[in-house]
Amino acid sequence: MRALSDDERNLLRHYSERDRVISTRDRTPAHQHLLSIGYIKERAVSVGYWVVRVTEAGRKVLRSPS
Repeated sequence: MRALSDDERNLLRHYSERDRVISTRDRTPAHQHLLSIGYIKERAVSVGYWVVRVTEAGRKVLRSPS
């Protein structure tokens, strides 16, 4: 598995501050990659909006040195 890019790491850090509600258009390639490798989870809250949470695996990556 490749290392996270700076954008992915920054996005993961942003999501880790608190649960985020995002719209479908905010699901960037960096977001999709974090989702596909299990560092974040999302749950639909209404049409076109998602709650994003960092998983324990995502928190572990943030605690590790870059």
